[in-house]
Amino acid sequence: MTDFEDALSDEMLPAERRQHLIEWFRQNQAGSGQDLARMFGISVSTIRRDLDLLASEGLVRRTHGGAVAIRSRATYEPSTDLSQRTAVEEKQAIAREALTLIEPHQSLLIDTGAVICHRLADEIAQLEIPLTVITNDVYVAKQLTYRENITLIVPGGACRYGSFSLLGEPGLSFLRNIHCDIFFMSAAAIDETGVSETHLELGHLKRAMIAAASEVVLLADSSRFMSRALHRTVPIEEIDRIITDSGLLEEDRAKFPPQKPKFTVLEV
Repeated sequence: MTDFEDALSDEMLPAERRQHLIEWFRQNQAGSGQDLARMFGISVSTIRRDLDLLASEGLVRRTHGGAVAIRSRATYEPSTDLSQRTAVEEKQAIAREALTLIEPHQSLLIDTGAVICHRLADEIAQLEIPLTVITNDVYVAKQLTYRENITLIVPGGACRYGSFSLLGEPGLSFLRNIHCDIFFMSAAAIDETGVSETHLELGHLKRAMIAAASEVVLLADSSRFMSRALHRTVPIEEIDRIITDSGLLEEDRAKFPPQKPKFTVLEV
């Protein structure tokens, strides 16, 4: 049990409980109704009413199974530690679904800067089929280093402080001269117009990876949707497939182009 949970009282008044809920969302991007109900020691129906009230006040955005914090993604970027603690089950399910697209002898590009790509690397490390993997993410590279069946290529660059990302040259030049089967991509923010990032150099890297791949598969939990970050990466039509969770509301999904990208929405 966390210190936050220890501080919650069975005798807490509704207004006090909602204030604690607001404080929780200031530190966490997304939460499910079941997890929040357990944390506060109340029923799921009660937490849903609390979330509905906060949503009506513009403090959170309701999703299928809970809510996500409303904060500008233009420059906001959660820490790696925070990302590892949010939407854990959703990210794991998305990574496992992505694994079903991989076939022997394929060449894969794996994006950098996102925990969901780290989860995918963990899954790929369990495979025994021959693969070529290209990544500019130090964590992904570490997970796949001692796999005899995997040819691992790290194009290189300067390590961005506080992350596992290698950005800039010589990675960009290398990516302009290769061609891969699938690019498993992540994103800071996604809406019906396109994909965007908080960091300019990260956007440059992703565009080079998109250009190098036959198929672009975007992996993103539902909290990433219907927002925009500062730097636009690519228009949404350049994404072939999106794998996400059922927290993405159907009304939001309907705003995307009908033909492309293709959506795979997982019940988690």
